[in-house]
Amino acid sequence: MRETTLGGRRARRVLHPRTTAIASLAAVGLVLAACSSGGSSTESSSAAPESSGATAAAASEAPAEAVELWVQSGNGGADALLAGYEALNAAFEAANPGVTIRFEVKSFTDLVDTLPLQLSGDDVPDVTQVNQGYGSLGQLVGSGLVAPLDDVAQANDWEGRQGPALVGLDGRFSPDGKTMGSGDLYGMSATGAWVGLYMNMDIAKELGITAPPTSLEEMEAMLAKAKESGKTGLMFGATDGGEQIWLMANLLMAYTSPQTVSDVINGTSEQLPPEMLQAAETMKAWAEAGYLTEGWAALDSTEVLGMFADGEGLFALNGSWNVFQSDTPESFRLVPFPLGDASTIAAIATGDLPWSVPTNAKNPDVAKAYINFITSPEASEIWIKQGQVPATVSGNETALVEANGLTGVSADAVLSWVNVMQNGTPVGFPDWATPTWYDTIAQSSTALMAGEITPQEFVDALQADYGTFTAERMGS
Repeated sequence: MRETTLGGRRARRVLHPRTTAIASLAAVGLVLAACSSGGSSTESSSAAPESSGATAAAASEAPAEAVELWVQSGNGGADALLAGYEALNAAFEAANPGVTIRFEVKSFTDLVDTLPLQLSGDDVPDVTQVNQGYGSLGQLVGSGLVAPLDDVAQANDWEGRQGPALVGLDGRFSPDGKTMGSGDLYGMSATGAWVGLYMNMDIAKELGITAPPTSLEEMEAMLAKAKESGKTGLMFGATDGGEQIWLMANLLMAYTSPQTVSDVINGTSEQLPPEMLQAAETMKAWAEAGYLTEGWAALDSTEVLGMFADGEGLFALNGSWNVFQSDTPESFRLVPFPLGDASTIAAIATGDLPWSVPTNAKNPDVAKAYINFITSPEASEIWIKQGQVPATVSGNETALVEANGLTGVSADAVLSWVNVMQNGTPVGFPDWATPTWYDTIAQSSTALMAGEITPQEFVDALQADYGTFTAERMGS
């Protein structure tokens, strides 16, 4: 997701970040190498299908001679994530004698803007992060710039680690780049990112509210109660575009189903569902009712989340990557946005920037082994030590959260992710649907909520962008 034009979740200015110490690099290397055969395998601790030939060797044997593995990250500025990669890189080197990792970090914008040109040359990274969606990974796949990962994925049961839904969401495309979510696998994420509802339980208690809302109707009643009591119901900032896109998607999911929203993102039809109008009407109604932060149109999501962390507002809509450590963490919760009813468990929940192997990589086998390593269940321990959400569900998350002292929203970020992955439905970010939909939704929704356009005009603007791109992509 582009920080300002291709997806709001990329704003990574973490508030009061956790500084939980990671295990020593030597200890990490021993932990992960202990799961290997002969000290160099990167197989999951769970049973994986047997494999033979070059693919199995690439995934489980150290190279015969010295190799410099060029790894390119787009997580510039995400210090906690980069600290996790630093530990895992050292562990990979320890488990694979002869490998030295050259780890380069770019900003998200620099990564996405330069990848098509960079990967079309001969001097390319062995493994690089990419961005999901038709406008990014789809373009790389359709241009033949990244290689399929199905061989190592099947040999090490990657779908068993993260589930078919998440693996497909993050990295599957048809070879022509025109069908997202199915086909060959071109990317695999190491960490997870999901959008949820932050809740100040102290303010909730003042209002007589004892638990997070379990339906959209309950949430609307809570927003009204906050307004009546002189409190801000939903901390909301619109200048960077993400929050109104997340709100639109969650409302559409509540009025339809997670599958409907996934179908919109994947572009299975040229027409948006009729319930998009209902979502637009609710967005406008909430703004007109005064449920949002005063001056919301001039504030960004980081500002309002900071205000929320300082005790303002009942709710905030934001991502798990922005968890903060409060002086009283038990006063805050992070839960999935309430949908149609309590029985529906779903969220905008995807992997962080997936890892891919360029077609022209010099060391593709070692690159695949690296991706296998950093997405293993054992690697999840490192991510949780950093207060991050591992994309892979190991089954030990509750114990690891407790052992590492994660509380409040930091604990919720990990455990609610596990709940969505195991018991619910992960849904992609809406702007993946077209290369320009982020800007279209952000600008049109701000105008809608400010009363400058009608709900129908909002839907018409979205349909014009979505329908045109989808028709061209489908060859209609």
